[in-house]
Amino acid sequence: MREIFRDLFGFIYSLNLGDLFFYIATFLVIILFIYVIYLLKCSEQEDNMGEPYNDDILNLLEVTKQIEEEYKPGKIELTGYEEEQEKSAIISYDELIQTKERPSLNYDDEYVFEEPELDVKKIDLAHNGTKVPETKIEVRLMSYEKEEAFLEALKQLQRDLAN
Repeated sequence: MREIFRDLFGFIYSLNLGDLFFYIATFLVIILFIYVIYLLKCSEQEDNMGEPYNDDILNLLEVTKQIEEEYKPGKIELTGYEEEQEKSAIISYDELIQTKERPSLNYDDEYVFEEPELDVKKIDLAHNGTKVPETKIEVRLMSYEKEEAFLEALKQLQRDLAN
């Protein structure tokens, strides 16, 4: 530690008077600059804290209420593909919107799941006030000839890939 001070004082003594004034002036300018920035920051905080409420400032609460009151969703224009999907869907978008207003579901209290650790509830569709949509499931099977041709094509592909 003694050597560090000796080297530091040796460096200071080796400087001439002009160099000393330059280093001291630079140090004071840096201190002054930091002090000015500190004063500016303090004055900005005082302005923000002491300033009364200004009506010109955007009031988010009023804007939110205005959006909630005046918002009207626009009509959605569907493309041909979307209309086709809507018609062939199990439940349409309009049906979903109509069922959105329902308050809650009724559960069947008599239903007990096989494993008591799991809490599983069964929806009571009969007393729920909902109409269960009737689904028509169409199962189309390939004809036997087409299935045989398909299998033969797969076997041929497997043979070609093996070669």
